[in-house]
Amino acid sequence: MQKEKLSQLYSIATLNAHQLIDELYENVHTPDGDPIYLPEFIKSIKQSYIAKIRQELDLIQSASQEASDGIEG
Repeated sequence: MQKEKLSQLYSIATLNAHQLIDELYENVHTPDGDPIYLPEFIKSIKQSYIAKIRQELDLIQSASQEASDGIEG
């Protein structure tokens, strides 16, 4: 894999993760902008976003592995 392609995959994954963090911030607030206090709701949404962000981190890991395999192979 060319380094430009690897960098592009890193960029996509980190931009997606950043967007998810922004969404998380919005989702822990009411439409009026007040923070949500319900611990069970926060826990649920947190777990959802951890899974989504982990997918982006896995993309980075997979891309680096593919690039490494290309260099070694």
